This record gives sequence, structure tokens and C-alpha cells, in this order.
Amino acid sequence: MAQLSINLAQSSATAVEAQVGNHSIFVDRPIEKGGGGLGLMGGQHMLIGIGGCFCSTLFAAAQSRGIEVEGLSVEVSATLAEEGAPRFTAVHLGVTCQKPESREEIEKLIAIAEKGCISINTVKTGLDFSAELSV
Repeated sequence: MAQLSINLAQSSATAVEAQVGNHSIFVDRPIEKGGGGLGLMGGQHMLIGIGGCFCSTLFAAAQSRGIEVEGLSVEVSATLAEEGAPRFTAVHLGVTCQKPESREEIEKLIAIAEKGCISINTVKTGLDFSAELSV
């Protein structure tokens, strides 16, 4: 079974740096919430991951069908739980696109991207989760 692995290392009193190949990003809390403001919060990165995965999958679907996509914009909005553990209770992707101009064509690409996106499939179906001390 294929696995992906990302390493996060502490970079300040409140932040970590994620290193993936030649890329790195910081995860932190806003200053007003006790963080250093060095990066986005983890939940924001999660939403970027969902939106980015969706876009990447849509581009791949379009490319494999010889469809040119231009002006794609995706607004990811999430609803936070009002009670219980901090979490998102809903995520919505609002998609606009200049090309293809055909509504049917872009709606088909949206449906394909939603079905083929690893992040969306994970959120929709859940996952096993564990956290433990590694020695």
C-alpha cells in the first residue's frame, strides 16, 4: 500500500515547518490567539489542501479530455462547529471558470474532480487516526 509522509519540525515557540521535497510551509497560530503569526493555522492548510486537490484533479480531468481551462477560481468556505470539539461541520467549494464556457462541460469536470480528489474522498468517508510518541 502506498504511503505519503510529511515531516514537521518546530521552528519557534508556536510554529512548525513542514518540509516536503524542495518545498516548505509554516503552520502557526495568529498573534491574537497566542501564536507568532508565522504561517496559517492547520485548519486553514486543511482547507487549502481540499481546494488545491480539487483544482489539481479538475485540471487533470480537463487535460485528459483535451479541454482548455482558463480563469478557474475556487472559493473554499467552511462552517465551524458551535459546540463540542473544534472542527469543521461543512465545507463548500464555489467554482467559477471563464473557459470552458459550456456550463455542462465545467459541471462535468467539477463532478469528476469531486469524485477523484484524495482530500475530498478522505473527508467524505473518514479515516483511521492515531497519534503516539515515537522513540
